[in-house]
Amino acid sequence: MSILKVENLTKTYQSGNRKLTILDNVNFEVAYGDSLSIVGPSGSGKTTLLGLCAGLDVATSGSVRLDGYSLESLDEDSRAALRNQYVGFIFQNFQLLQTLTALENVMVPLELKNRKDARKKANELLEKVGLQDRTTHYPSQLSGGEQQRVAIARAFANEPKILFADEPTGNLDTETGELVENLIFNLNQDEGTTLILVTHDLELASRTRHSIHIKGGKIQEVVSG
Repeated sequence: MSILKVENLTKTYQSGNRKLTILDNVNFEVAYGDSLSIVGPSGSGKTTLLGLCAGLDVATSGSVRLDGYSLESLDEDSRAALRNQYVGFIFQNFQLLQTLTALENVMVPLELKNRKDARKKANELLEKVGLQDRTTHYPSQLSGGEQQRVAIARAFANEPKILFADEPTGNLDTETGELVENLIFNLNQDEGTTLILVTHDLELASRTRHSIHIKGGKIQEVVSG
């Protein structure tokens, strides 16, 4: 059974008198607990595809089924509720709240669920990513790699069924990037969380079980490891 099923997905934008096709009739599906990378050059449509799969945007036509829910049939509030319940995100630019400590950033999704053990769970996650000594530090006091590790802990805080990662190592040096990669895949395997990863890094993509190569909004190749 698939946690994510994409059928005939098309996304277009109107630019003056021109219609720009960002995604053109994309089809694929991902099983529970599996891992998939979406690979392609800049402007190929891969980040747009990730956003549509996560319900951050709505397709022009076609369908996305996420854990059995048809995203096109849900309004914005319902999609947000679904994301809060089942989805984790890791972004290239971390997207941490600058006025909150590392611990408080990880607590945010837990508090949104009214978890009484939010602080305890957040501390456990930060320990798991090796930041138990940095819990009271603000993002500006952390290195890029440390900020991304906070973002990973936050992404796993609500125990998501599926994790979307958009160029998670794009702003990191090689050594730190490898550490972050290992954290993502270890947590993916330990928690059984489905992983959907956007990257231009073929070496990183090779670590996923399946890979979609996209160019000009169309799938050019599907590789299964």
